[in-house]
Amino acid sequence: MMSESKLSSRPPSIGRAQSSLDDFIGGASVHTAEPGVAVAPPPAPPATVPEPYTWAAPGVREDVSKVFNLRLPEPDLLKLKYIADHTPDSMQQFCLSVLLPAIKARIAELTGN
Repeated sequence: MMSESKLSSRPPSIGRAQSSLDDFIGGASVHTAEPGVAVAPPPAPPATVPEPYTWAAPGVREDVSKVFNLRLPEPDLLKLKYIADHTPDSMQQFCLSVLLPAIKARIAELTGN
């Protein structure tokens, strides 16, 4: 046996929908300034606490190394191999010794720290 349902021409009202409708209707009687008349700017939003930088987020570990591929033009890659062949550093060690200080300097520049 089928249960009888009440058909309605309106969708069911959820608590906030009715109050927003009341706010809309109530706002209709609010007088707004005429064009060309100076209006005070709205108050500034409250200050928010900035989210931490991704590298300072919980769970980021110093002991985990991630892979990042770098596309180099062939002559530059051969130069890098030459440096590795003629110094005690590997290609990775050389790149890290140059890149990490550059990253720190740029982050300091961007964040003001």
